[in-house]
Amino acid sequence: MGAEGSAYVCGICGAEVKIVRKPVQDPKCPTLLCCGRPMTAKHAAGVTTEENIKEVVKGRYEACAERGGGEGAVCCPGETPASPGFAAAHGLYSREELSLAPDTALTLARGCGNPAGFADLQPGEVVVDFGCGGGIDMVLAAHKVGPSGKVVGVDFAPHMIERAKQTAAEAKVTATTEFVVSDLERVALPDGVADVVISNCVINLCPDKEAVYREAFRILKPGGRLAVSDIVYAGQIDPEVRARLQSTWAGCVGGSIEEDRYFQIVQDAGFTSVEVVARHPLQPKELEEMACCPGPEFTPVLAKEDIASVEGKVVSIKYRASKPARRG
Repeated sequence: MGAEGSAYVCGICGAEVKIVRKPVQDPKCPTLLCCGRPMTAKHAAGVTTEENIKEVVKGRYEACAERGGGEGAVCCPGETPASPGFAAAHGLYSREELSLAPDTALTLARGCGNPAGFADLQPGEVVVDFGCGGGIDMVLAAHKVGPSGKVVGVDFAPHMIERAKQTAAEAKVTATTEFVVSDLERVALPDGVADVVISNCVINLCPDKEAVYREAFRILKPGGRLAVSDIVYAGQIDPEVRARLQSTWAGCVGGSIEEDRYFQIVQDAGFTSVEVVARHPLQPKELEEMACCPGPEFTPVLAKEDIASVEGKVVSIKYRASKPARRG
């Protein structure tokens, strides 16, 4: 694990903080060691670089999965919206959909939308879920594609994959689901295997978004579709604030980019017919939760002034796009 010992320095004593491969058992400190002793993520200041971003993110979500979630902090408002109209505006999970998802999936849900709800999934289709997490979107997709379809959950955190397998078993969809432990920048799937790629608030965490979208394009069949929910910036962010957000790769905002640039990456990968289904500027409470996703036990909490400076500029987007069909 090349990033060990290089991702953080202690915000209390200034000592180097070690990132441990397996979370320590102290529930107050799932991922970090300071001077050989546990410390909480909120006491660490990041010195994240491109080389270790993925390892830092993986460590956070591995810890979250191993603990079965955090102490109540969730990013996706789900059944109880964090602001009036959020679920209606974004197509978040209905009561009926929530009834299909086992507690394992609900506890680990860390999304900003419901891509299976706007992907127009059809019986018999093959769906690949980029960053499947605990498996809530995978279960909903499996119900839509039915027994003749298939859903492949991809995640780079092995403990998340184990939780997703547990979710599939509890939801009784193991016969139509598969799982791959894989980096989204180099997905271990063949060309043209999928009818649809879905993703829920994951690509913002990836340092090389261009590579992720090239992979989505590669594994889709001609005429295949994207249905993605993600976090972007609406407008420019103060460079000093952005540097601080990126220094810890803070939750779902540290790796976010401007909306125009985001969709240029999607189009440069080869996708066409980009259609924004919904946009929602995050409200203060939502923003606080997103900024320390998957939870304050795992990710350093941003300074209040930094959060305030980006209010109204952090947007949840839901969109669809297509891979062109072959001509002739």
